[in-house]
Amino acid sequence: MNDWTHGYNIEQGYTYGVYRELAPDWIDVCAMLAGFVAPSEAGQGRLRYLELGCGQGFGLALIASAYPDIEFVGVDFSPEHIAHARGLARAAGLDNVRFVEADFLDLARAWPPELGRFDYAVLHGIYSWVPADLRHAIVGCLGEALVSGGLAYVSYNSMPGWAVMQPFQHVAARLQARSALPGAQVLNQAVSLFQRLRSGNAALFEALPGLGGRLDGLKELSSAYLVQEYLHENWHPLWFSEVADEMRGAKLDFVASATLPENLLPAMLPEPVRAVITEIADPLAQADVIDCAINQSFRRDLLARGRRRRFSAAPGAADLLVEALARPAGATVAIKTSFGEFTLKDQIYGPVFDALESGPKRISDLLARQGGQSNVLQGLILLAHGGHLAILKEGHRDFAPGQRFNQACAAAVLTGAPYNHVAAPAIGSALALRDVDLMLLALRGQGTAQNELAPKLLESLGRLGRKLLRDGKPVDGDEAQRLADELIDEVVANRLPVWQRLGVVP
Repeated sequence: MNDWTHGYNIEQGYTYGVYRELAPDWIDVCAMLAGFVAPSEAGQGRLRYLELGCGQGFGLALIASAYPDIEFVGVDFSPEHIAHARGLARAAGLDNVRFVEADFLDLARAWPPELGRFDYAVLHGIYSWVPADLRHAIVGCLGEALVSGGLAYVSYNSMPGWAVMQPFQHVAARLQARSALPGAQVLNQAVSLFQRLRSGNAALFEALPGLGGRLDGLKELSSAYLVQEYLHENWHPLWFSEVADEMRGAKLDFVASATLPENLLPAMLPEPVRAVITEIADPLAQADVIDCAINQSFRRDLLARGRRRRFSAAPGAADLLVEALARPAGATVAIKTSFGEFTLKDQIYGPVFDALESGPKRISDLLARQGGQSNVLQGLILLAHGGHLAILKEGHRDFAPGQRFNQACAAAVLTGAPYNHVAAPAIGSALALRDVDLMLLALRGQGTAQNELAPKLLESLGRLGRKLLRDGKPVDGDEAQRLADELIDEVVANRLPVWQRLGVVP
């Protein structure tokens, strides 16, 4: 394997994912809810944002389009990734983001002055996929990159939740190391091997009862993700305390989780478990025990290079804005978290959405309307995690860059690009769309009349060798025309108004 890969599998390019937790507003909100001052409150000129290991650059370009007043830099070691990212930024006409091909080891040895310092530095997933020397280099980069008071986002596969998959990953990676077959094929062999062990009642499955379910879930995931996840020379799920100790090398201290509900722990755990946790004096050990209690498998840590706690009388979380995204349809709504599913009743969320019908409201206003109940704030956090509402800072953005980005992505989907998100500038985040939605956005942006959208959509799908599906089966002829008409009517009546409210389209 070439030295420049550091044992990382480059057989397939990384996925074109978008992670809402990387958005500057989301990071700020998490810090503010935890009682800390966010970088955007420092008032020291234009904010700067760095992503280490930006992959294909799709997510960073999308975020940059939604925050035209922030300067973004993406770094990745793969020339394939950087070439794609630069092409996308150019097609979308973005002038506030640039992409740099570089190796973390080189950056840590001599941080380039032209890169400068940043208010935010983020890396998603990478930390647990690289060898120790590269982890140390990442810490060095964060120490050089962040200004005092800056925030780092570091996400990683964590223990103990990944312990169940360690046998599978070890065997799959060994098979790959001794094989000339494509990674996807090797993974299929590994899955088949373990399923046969399972059928033969191998003792491993009794010792690790969660292994079978995790193997079954692999078929729902893309081969690009699976190759990137499992087939590496270095695959190291980490404990929170290990990462926290390493981050101290860059003067970084834990502030909050970017997975919002996890900031409610341990208060939301059963009382006997809470009692065990609260007996532990060391905060790092306590966090590890919490992760044991919930079998944590993926952490999204926010760390500050110089934590600034908010003065008690200073404006803070109570002044954040809440905006409705999708009101729950029933009398209850179930919110899934890493530590269980919680059911919220209409008596909690109903008054919130009633108040939001006239527009965004401050958290303090929503709490006052319901007597300042603590469970209302918990409900807001859970609803934001579930995608039913957004918690935002006050401010206004130019929607035009995001809309240009969306049109460029939609046009690329017409030619086969695998994008499935658009920028939602009104909430500083992303919105997941179907590929047919993006195709319709592209056709609409090209000035296609509404009565021509259906045949144009079918023609576009045909060029890609695809058809519309009804109940999972491809349709042709008049049935395809009827289905296309139904899709378009649903988009115009229901989806388009939401897209316009969120700034996705003019």
